[in-house]
Amino acid sequence: MFSRDETPPLQASRVQPGLAIVPTLPRVLIIVRQFYPWVGGAERTAQRLAARLIQVGLDVRIVTGWWFRGTPQQEIIASVPIFRNFTCWNMFDLRGLRKLAGYVYIVSLLAYLWDRRRQYDVIHVHLLSYPAWPAVIAGRWLGKKVVIRPGNSGPYSDILRMRQSDLLPGQRYLLPTVLRAGCFIALSPEIEAELCQAGVPPERIVSIPNGVELGAASKTSYSLNDAVTIVYVGRLHPSKGLGVLLSAFAQAAQTRPQLRWRLVIVGEGVLRPELEAQAANLGLADAVQFVGQVQEVSPHLAQGDIFVLPSLSEGISNALLEAMAHGLPCVATRIGGNTTLIRDGETGLLVALASTEALAAALTRLVDDQALRERLGRRARALVEADFGMDQVAQRYRELYTALANADRGSTNISWKAET
Repeated sequence: MFSRDETPPLQASRVQPGLAIVPTLPRVLIIVRQFYPWVGGAERTAQRLAARLIQVGLDVRIVTGWWFRGTPQQEIIASVPIFRNFTCWNMFDLRGLRKLAGYVYIVSLLAYLWDRRRQYDVIHVHLLSYPAWPAVIAGRWLGKKVVIRPGNSGPYSDILRMRQSDLLPGQRYLLPTVLRAGCFIALSPEIEAELCQAGVPPERIVSIPNGVELGAASKTSYSLNDAVTIVYVGRLHPSKGLGVLLSAFAQAAQTRPQLRWRLVIVGEGVLRPELEAQAANLGLADAVQFVGQVQEVSPHLAQGDIFVLPSLSEGISNALLEAMAHGLPCVATRIGGNTTLIRDGETGLLVALASTEALAAALTRLVDDQALRERLGRRARALVEADFGMDQVAQRYRELYTALANADRGSTNISWKAET
């Protein structure tokens, strides 16, 4: 089905002198806990990376949990083969057994990895969570290379959440094994620092950012819409700071009453009823649009004047990357991940964490200054084109997978240099 004849180049700086390798393209298994019909940052990243790697000749498939009734166990989505492992939760209306389903998923995933052991060379786990445990165990048993990509740093970091066992009771006891994986991807310097603090040797950490498709047309006009349109894309989750966003939006609108204002919130999550109630209490019921989960965010970004990301915790936000790729002027909190993408006053505006006043001031500043909106939007697009295109990111993963899969053929010792 997929060609494995191409031989990719290896970056000489990443392989120790004297290492003799004749590379062959690896077969890659991407593990992500949830997948379509659930759509989030990790799911979008896994889908886009897998599709692009398949385009350049790798054999890649995604393995996930079978969480939703009505979804097939196997299918192909946008050229990517998908397999869903049994979880029991939501399959037979057993909604009260969600925690048990996590343990069922660990067992079924481990069985899958053993049963299909001759069909892959590298296991890549998206997010540092409990599905990484069977991946590391299988990697040890079978001699497979395991790559883990944590998704967040800060108060909602993957490591902290695993220590707190917030997804699965007893999850913290799995963490020491997970941290023994052979390679970790650091999306940001903050994630790299947290991995090192958790005991991961620096030589096992590689810095590769998220990537974004560059096909979308960039914004050409920076005149405001008839109604000033602020766009947010992401989960409706406590980590996203959406309560602050609603308050800041109300404050900004009050300071410029001569303008019509509109806030478009794209995404779904547990906080939606609470946020809808807050919008109503602030008198914003007609000004705030809750779009819900969508398969394609580009139409909403294309209609926006300003993009805002008020998160309390991030790795590198796919939503922020997409907004920058559209040439939108962006406002984001000054946290790890966001500061990798935004240089304050150059490629966007950074504001203090959880500050209604700072966020409102940034929004009004952009509304008042068309030249600033255009300068930030165009520089954001240029930065993404230069450093965060999916082609470049996929090539770096291709090189990483290839070197890992071929390491034992010439030497048992490969040193990885984290690029910053």
